[in-house]
Amino acid sequence: MNVPVAYYTTLFRPQFFGFFVFDFERGFSFYWCAKFFGLLVAASWALRQIGVSSRLLVVFGGVWVLLSSYVQWWFSSPAMLPDMLASWFVCLGCAVRFFDDQHLGKTVIRLLCFIFFGINFVLCLYPPYQIPLALLFIGVVVGVWRESRAHIEVVSIIRVSVLFAVALIAIVLILLPFWFDVRSTLAVVANTVYPGMRRSSGGGLSFFKLFSGVLGFFEYEQSHPAVYDNISEASNFYPLWPAAAFIVLTSRLRAKMPISPLLAMLAIFLIGSSLYCVVPLPEWLLRITLLNFATEPRALLALGIANVLFCCLFLDRYRTAILSGRSVAAGGILLWLGILVMLWCARTQDAVYFSDPWHWIQPLAIAALILSLFFWERLRYRLLPVVLGLLLISSNGAINPVMRGLSPLLDSAAFNAINRIRSAHPEDKWIVYHTRYFAQLVKATGATVFNGTKIVPDLPLMRQLDPSGANEFVYNRYANIGCEVSRLSHEASASLVYPDYYIWFLPPDLPALSESGYRYVLIPKEWPEAAAYRFVLVEKVSPGDLWIYRREK
Repeated sequence: MNVPVAYYTTLFRPQFFGFFVFDFERGFSFYWCAKFFGLLVAASWALRQIGVSSRLLVVFGGVWVLLSSYVQWWFSSPAMLPDMLASWFVCLGCAVRFFDDQHLGKTVIRLLCFIFFGINFVLCLYPPYQIPLALLFIGVVVGVWRESRAHIEVVSIIRVSVLFAVALIAIVLILLPFWFDVRSTLAVVANTVYPGMRRSSGGGLSFFKLFSGVLGFFEYEQSHPAVYDNISEASNFYPLWPAAAFIVLTSRLRAKMPISPLLAMLAIFLIGSSLYCVVPLPEWLLRITLLNFATEPRALLALGIANVLFCCLFLDRYRTAILSGRSVAAGGILLWLGILVMLWCARTQDAVYFSDPWHWIQPLAIAALILSLFFWERLRYRLLPVVLGLLLISSNGAINPVMRGLSPLLDSAAFNAINRIRSAHPEDKWIVYHTRYFAQLVKATGATVFNGTKIVPDLPLMRQLDPSGANEFVYNRYANIGCEVSRLSHEASASLVYPDYYIWFLPPDLPALSESGYRYVLIPKEWPEAAAYRFVLVEKVSPGDLWIYRREK
């Protein structure tokens, strides 16, 4: 799992090394910096390897990836998105250099780096991200190969094929012991309702959700379109690739400029992935590409990365004026009107959000600025990366604030009170009622907690609570779990709120809970009925107004 553990696979996860070298706070700082700067450096380096020659665009591309709305709002997700992306970029950079590197020492180093970071990528264990990224990886490698084939000998192609085969075999062999240790757990996950048995058929996104990145500046957690459950789901990349594709196609038709194979492969991926997001696809195609194991919202990550690669390569290779003044005006106005029409159509589904003039003025003004710079061919190369980069920094740079140390957590009254009780009774387990967020705080002390975020359901305990199996569809899933005291019945029941969130209505004195060692209850208010359930107050935590109760023996 994506936490630091004393297991051999951690040797291939450098972001966790700090936890084994430094104290806890410095280890966490190392981990956070590795995620942030590792992704920035890896993305920039990979852009250079695939053929972006401008240093400005290399840095800009890294900033665009790192500070995109999508990456920032999913920065600390269990799938470890920044870590996964950084590993993917390193593997991509190593792979494309296999074609033209004849130096044995450098080839060996790149092969070892590919294996090392390939293992890190695999261990993130989130197929909905990894499958589209793997397809994009193949597309980029094929594009680079087709661009280089004029000066690549047959022997070189055979050598590259051997290198890829060696790398993949090495990754499989190194992960075999891990597979034997976790296969029973993975079997449980594979048989969960969500995400194990979930399958995608394509067409799960509207046109608005596909291009919602036009709203991706100056977002905040309390304000997002009602078609999304939360701000993370509302996040996306700013979609500039249609503008770049328009100029590339026009240049081909009017100026007879050839389209590079790499740009062509990226365009095919962007169009194909967009179709997957908005149109149901044949089942055979989904099985061949494994996209039936992905989901349309998570495919937006690979789409966004392809968008960045495509635009950076375009800006690097199309620096001279190509279009006529009329074509420039027509292209910019047409795309701006397209954004206006898209927002107008979205208004019918969310009149409240779009009743605020700011939600019209801001995206349309930013779109006008970006499209003006994009189609201003003399200044596009110099100004667009600077302006778009500054917009990303100013709007998304503070989504994940930086602090010094972990004192707000480790020195808080709540953490110290819970940790003191846990240290005195380490074998006792906890239930957190009325909020799922404090469950994670209790877990941070090392205690076992019934609810909160659960990657794998505790099916033996759940089936004790639900002997009839009436609620198995609800709890047999990865989920964030909330708990409420059942008032209408002395039996447990569960209610699904979202695919990844459900609530247990749980009498705290159930014998199954007592037998499983659940002795403590944390609740964010006084609990007058505690005595009726044979619980006594242990401590009231102030500030925070948290009440901790213990079951009487």
